[in-house]
Amino acid sequence: MMTPAAYIYSIIANNILEVPNLSLDNVYTFYIDENASFDEVLMLITETVSMGDDYGNNEVLYSNRRIQIDLYYPKDYTEDMTLIERDLKKLLRKNGIYCYSDAGHILTLDSERITNTLKFNFKMEE
Repeated sequence: MMTPAAYIYSIIANNILEVPNLSLDNVYTFYIDENASFDEVLMLITETVSMGDDYGNNEVLYSNRRIQIDLYYPKDYTEDMTLIERDLKKLLRKNGIYCYSDAGHILTLDSERITNTLKFNFKMEE
């Protein structure tokens, strides 16, 4: 059985052409490789606290999971960030994964990159 982060990664990897201006080489789970190109859009998929399980006949039917996707854009990024995020949400929604939080774009003080954090809910079969 896949971890929630691996499950989301597999959906994105199998449909990477549906998300403009994003390369699969720049999609990471749990941590960003120290050799990552910070001149490109980076995506980090991590897991957050799950919401418990759904039961039937005293058996777990589904685990209600949550994941977080952090997007990191170069400070001087000129493409449409909302296009990437909209198409990512659309791809995941098509697969039963729903965005419940979109933090909006901020410029970080430490790395001077533009970031946005998206959080998603979904059910994972046990």
